Amino acid sequence: MNMKISMIALDLDGTCLDSRGEMTDRTRKILEKYGKAGTEIVFTTGRPIAGILKELRSIPGTNYAIALNGGLVYQLADNSIIYRKSIDKREVMLVRDIVLRHDALTDVASGGLGIGDKKTYDRAENYIKNDDFRKYYLSSRGSKQNLWENLEELESVEKINMFFSDMDDRRKTLEELKILKTSKVCSGMPNNIEINHGEVNKGNALKWLCEKLDIDISELIAFGDGGNDIDMIKTAGCGVAMANACEELKEISDIITKSNDEDGVAYILERYSLA
Repeated sequence: MNMKISMIALDLDGTCLDSRGEMTDRTRKILEKYGKAGTEIVFTTGRPIAGILKELRSIPGTNYAIALNGGLVYQLADNSIIYRKSIDKREVMLVRDIVLRHDALTDVASGGLGIGDKKTYDRAENYIKNDDFRKYYLSSRGSKQNLWENLEELESVEKINMFFSDMDDRRKTLEELKILKTSKVCSGMPNNIEINHGEVNKGNALKWLCEKLDIDISELIAFGDGGNDIDMIKTAGCGVAMANACEELKEISDIITKSNDEDGVAYILERYSLA
């Protein structure tokens, strides 16, 4: 494997972070090596920007980050938004009506900030069983009383997120969401639903960023595990699926590596010529 790597795009949960939500020393060291050599390290996540933690931003080469599945691109030096795609306000209202009929832990992202609905935010343990991920989730979002009844107060909504304890209820919600015309519905985890503007995906955001930085897309290697990584993996010059990835992602990837708990990202990057 001797492709030129000018950018490494990395999903976080289930990809470059292990099951505890942490990056191992082995993965960090290989990313630092690439970053110091001039490679752009771009964390490309469904999380809001607050979810890209300080210890990740300190890795050399992390000048930009893609959040909310590609709804926002950040320049990390000054934490400024350099690219944004918001959900149509009429469709936000349609989603609100659907959300209020179901039992789900819900939040919206507005201007990059995650805001949870207090009624379910205070019962997050019912919807997110992994203690480490739940701790991250609660720490990266505030909560608002009657969020869904007061959506008009928000200037924009870049993403809507739902976590379900009842998978049958999730299935019914997905059916109802088919009414949306200009929004995209996907999933980053088995029990969640994520909604963005229809043109938003990690692949499109990466194309935009590569063009801005004058990087040929063939020099991009991307790593992911979930359904919200499909466009990114298709876009990259080399798309890598983790061993723990969903089957749909594995089917369209160029390489399947080891799992996120086996340093699958490092396993691949160590085998390229720079390493």
